[in-house]
Amino acid sequence: MSKPISYLAVLATLIICLNIFTTDTSSRSVNFQYNVKLKESNDKVEVWIPIPQTNEVQTVSNVYLTNKQEMQCEELEEKKHNNKYYYCSADMLKEETILNLSVDVIRYEHSTVNYENVNPDNYDKGTNNSTVFEGKVFEKIINEANLSRDNIDKIYEYVLSGMHYGKPTEDTNDKNYKYFNGKNPKTDQEWLPDTITYGRKGVSKKDLVKVYNQAKRNKTNFTYGNGNSQYACDIGVGNCTDYHSYFMSLCRTLDIPARFHMGFSIPNIKDESQGKVGGYHCWADYYIDGKGWTPVDISEADKDPSLADYFNGNVNQHRIEFVVGRDIELKNRNNPENFFVYPIVNGTEYSKSFYYKNL
Repeated sequence: MSKPISYLAVLATLIICLNIFTTDTSSRSVNFQYNVKLKESNDKVEVWIPIPQTNEVQTVSNVYLTNKQEMQCEELEEKKHNNKYYYCSADMLKEETILNLSVDVIRYEHSTVNYENVNPDNYDKGTNNSTVFEGKVFEKIINEANLSRDNIDKIYEYVLSGMHYGKPTEDTNDKNYKYFNGKNPKTDQEWLPDTITYGRKGVSKKDLVKVYNQAKRNKTNFTYGNGNSQYACDIGVGNCTDYHSYFMSLCRTLDIPARFHMGFSIPNIKDESQGKVGGYHCWADYYIDGKGWTPVDISEADKDPSLADYFNGNVNQHRIEFVVGRDIELKNRNNPENFFVYPIVNGTEYSKSFYYKNL
């Protein structure tokens, strides 16, 4: 005899599915390895490592942290965004040791999502992150470009057209030098041509380098890759942190809640089932009452213009989210972290590496 059907259970399942996805989805399952190699040290060593979490767009399981020296590690949760992380410490390290975080993740392609336990008011106008600003110049841009709450597509397009992907460095040993002096393989166009000016300040390519070098000397946050929305606005050259901080500033100034997501892109290469993962990746989403949180990935759209429409409202399954939000408060850190995806280490030198394997 078959079991009786629980119509309430079926209804609940349908509601959950509707909350998670508003379109058909694809998924990807991977094991992700996050390695931190620590040199021996006579000083106290502290390490902070983010932990990816299960939510409506990814399922995380088999989370293991191993370490050769048996550092004292505890799993903690910061209260502002509810991100989880490991805090590990040792009075000294007698020899080199490796902290290895292994996680299995099923990641889903998605569009608009209704997240549980996320309050849009925490990401609305007045949030004022340390490098995601509101008002002033952004109000001026909104008025000049005729941007509004009723047409978020236009905000997306404004940032996409105003930003250029690349790092303003003349250091040929820098892995990102290819963006300064190379072509986009998707378009066969120069990433940063010297025939145009950049940002609202109209900066030349030569002066981009001066701005970057000056920021390095002065150790300011007005620089590439720091997620400074004022920098993105003025200079117009950056990476994913800069694109999405700019977008968030415009949204929040218009009283549209917007969030920052950070993790890693997982290579999607035919006939390759495992390999090394490069640097971090980030994206954003914005909230519309009655609809939910809609994702954008503007830097990826700029790198591949054929996907510009797709990334305006969708993100693919070839990524893992580790952290949400900015200005993250961690145990024993004096100031909030602008963002947190790489390990933070005190007391010794270290190196980091990341790997994936399809499951």
